[in-house]
Amino acid sequence: MKRFLVFIYISLCTVAMASVAMAADEWRIYASYHNATKAVKCGSRIFVLANGDLFSYDTEDETVETYDKVGSLSGFGIKDMVYEANTRQLVLVYEDGNIDLLGMDGEVWNMPDMKNTDIADKTLNDLIAVDGEAFICINSGLVVIDLKERYYVALYQLGKVTGVAVQDGKIYAKTGGGVLEGDRAANLLDLANWKASTANIAFGKTEEEKATEAELLQRVESIVINSPIRNYSYKLNMQGNRLLVAGGNFYYPEVDYTGTAMKYEGGKWIAFDEEEPLKLVGASSYRNVTDVVQDPNDTEHHWLGTKCSGIYEFRDYKLTNHYTYDNSPLRSILPNSSNARNYVRVTALQYDAGGNLWMCNNQRETIVHILKKDGTWTGLYYDEVAYFATWDNIYFDSRGWAWINSRRSTNTSSSTGVASQAGLLVVNTNGTIDKQSDDQHTFFGSFYNQDGTRYTPNLFYCAVEDADGEMWIGTNEGVFVSYDPKTVFSNDFYLSQVKVPRNDGSNLADYLLNGIGVKCIAIDGGNRKWIGTVDDGVYLISADGLATIEHFTTENSPLISNEINDIAINGENGEVFIATSKGLCSYMGDATDPATSMKSDNLKVFPNPVRPEYQGDVHITGLMYNSEVKIVSAAGKLVAKGVSAGGEFSWNCCYQTGKRVASGIYYALCTDEKGNEGACAKILIIK
Repeated sequence: MKRFLVFIYISLCTVAMASVAMAADEWRIYASYHNATKAVKCGSRIFVLANGDLFSYDTEDETVETYDKVGSLSGFGIKDMVYEANTRQLVLVYEDGNIDLLGMDGEVWNMPDMKNTDIADKTLNDLIAVDGEAFICINSGLVVIDLKERYYVALYQLGKVTGVAVQDGKIYAKTGGGVLEGDRAANLLDLANWKASTANIAFGKTEEEKATEAELLQRVESIVINSPIRNYSYKLNMQGNRLLVAGGNFYYPEVDYTGTAMKYEGGKWIAFDEEEPLKLVGASSYRNVTDVVQDPNDTEHHWLGTKCSGIYEFRDYKLTNHYTYDNSPLRSILPNSSNARNYVRVTALQYDAGGNLWMCNNQRETIVHILKKDGTWTGLYYDEVAYFATWDNIYFDSRGWAWINSRRSTNTSSSTGVASQAGLLVVNTNGTIDKQSDDQHTFFGSFYNQDGTRYTPNLFYCAVEDADGEMWIGTNEGVFVSYDPKTVFSNDFYLSQVKVPRNDGSNLADYLLNGIGVKCIAIDGGNRKWIGTVDDGVYLISADGLATIEHFTTENSPLISNEINDIAINGENGEVFIATSKGLCSYMGDATDPATSMKSDNLKVFPNPVRPEYQGDVHITGLMYNSEVKIVSAAGKLVAKGVSAGGEFSWNCCYQTGKRVASGIYYALCTDEKGNEGACAKILIIK
C-alpha cells in the first residue's frame, strides 16, 4: 500500500496529495476521493468510502491517509465496508467479490475465496459484522466469513438475499420469498435446514446507527482530497506536463457517465466546470465526454466532445460556448425527434498543424467537420463512409495526413438505413481544407499482410506513427504495421505483422499479439510501444516489436483493470498514464523524449547523491536518441555502459559484474549515436 500521510487544516477544507518524484518502475493510482457515501468510526479514526475508494481521518492528530492497490490493498472499487470491533478489522468487499480485512495496525489480509469461487451472481446487497464474523448478502445467497481465524466459512445458496440478522444462535436471511431462518447448530449447507420464519426480525441499521453515520459523513465532508473528481477515464490527451482526461464512454449499449473532464498538472487536479453545462442543457444531455483537446495557441482554451450533445468550448475551465445542431453544421442522428439534442454525437477532436479543430459527427452524411482557426466551419464529405456510426480518433502523422478510425462494423441502422464498416479513413487535404477537389483519401477495412493472408477485422481501434515513420494499427485481431505508409493511396499498400522468433530451435515465429484486441498504442521516447488491450492489460514492446519487455495485468501488478481505454506518456519524465475501465493509474517508465542536442547543463541525474537507503536505479535524462553512455570512476575505470532509451539512461549502481559500486564520485560520459556531440554528468554514491 502506498500511503500519503498529510496534515490538514479543517478551516481550509483541502487535503493535497503528496506530489513527489516517482522512481522508475513505480506505480501510482489516481483514485477519486470525492462523493463520500459511507463512514465508520474505528477508535480515533473515521474510515470513509468515496467513489469506491478508501481514506481515513484521525480525529486526534487531524491526519488523512489514503489506501489503494499500490503496496497493500488487493483490489480497486470497494462496494461496501463494515467495522468489526472484536477483531478490530475493517471488512472491505470489492465489486468483483474480492475481500480485504484491514487491521487497525495497517495489516491487510486478503480473502479472494468469493472472488475466485464460481458463484453465479456476486452482486452485493448488504454487509454486516457480528461477534467476529462477517455476513455478506449477495444475489446468489449468503456468504459467511470468520474474521477471527480469517477463513471463508460457507455460501448458503438461498437465492437473492437482501438482508441478514443474527441472534440467539440463528441466522435470519431476508429473501424474495420471505424471511428464512437457520439454526447454526444444524448443517445449513443443506437447504432443508432453512425454514420460513415467523419471528419479528429487524433488518438493516437502527435509527440510531443511521444518525451516527450521517453525523460522521457530515464531519468529514469538509475534507477535500486533491484527486480526480470521479473514477472515469476514457480518453487521454498529453500536453507537455499537462494531462487532460475525458471521463466519458462511447460504447454500446448506452452507459451514462456524468459529464466529466479533468486536468492534471504539477500534482494538482482541476475539474472542468459542470454547473454551467448542466444549467444549459441538463443532466440528460451533458454526459459522456468523449474527448478533451487544448488549443495549441492558448493553453487555457479547451474543447470537449460528447456522445450526446455536440461540443463545448471552455476558457479557464469555464463554459463559454456550446455548439450543436441548431447553431453549427453538426447534425443529430434523429433530426425530427423531440429529443434531437441528445443525439448529436461528436467524437475524435484534434487540432491540425494549422490550428484548425477537426471532429467527427457520427451517423451523419458528413462525418468530418472542421472549425477553422478563423471561427468559420467547413466539412469533408466522403460517400463511402457517410452515416458510419462509431468514430474514435483522428491522428495526424508527420506528413499532416489524417488517420481516422471507424471502430466497428454494424448492421443497417434503423435511423440511417446504412451499415457501418470497421476500418481506417486516411485523408491528405494537401493543405487546403476548403478545397476538397485536390484531396487524396482512402478507406480500407480489409487488407493483406506480408504473407498474403487477408484480414477484415470487426474492430479498428487506433493508428499511431512511431519515431521511424511507421504506422502501428490496433484491431481486434492484433497489431499491424505499415512500414511504408505513404503507399496507403496506392494498390501496393499492405500491412505487416511483426514475427517474433520462438527461439526454441524450430526456426518458427509467431505474429506479435495475434488475436489479442489492441485498443490503444502509445510511443515512448525510446520508440517502444505501450499497447493497451481489450482485456489483457498492458504490453511494453521493444521498438522493433520483437521483444515483450513487460506485460502488466491486475494479477501481477497494481494495474486496476485489464480493460484499457487509452494510454498517454509524459515525455518529459517518462510517466505512462493508463486509462482503464475502472479509473486512472500510471507507471513510471524509463524512457523520456530525446533532446535535440547534447549539453552537460541539460543533463539531469536522479537521485543525486545516491544515499545508502536508496536501492533503485539512477536515471540520467536530457540525452539524445540512442545516446551511448559510459559510467566511469573518478580514476577513469569503466564501470558500466549502455544505450539510452530515448532521452533517458538508467544505471543500477553496479559494476558490469553485478556487484554494487563503492562510495565515491562517478561520471556519466555521454555521446550521441553518431559520436558528434558529447556531455558529462557527475554522480555521487554514498554507501
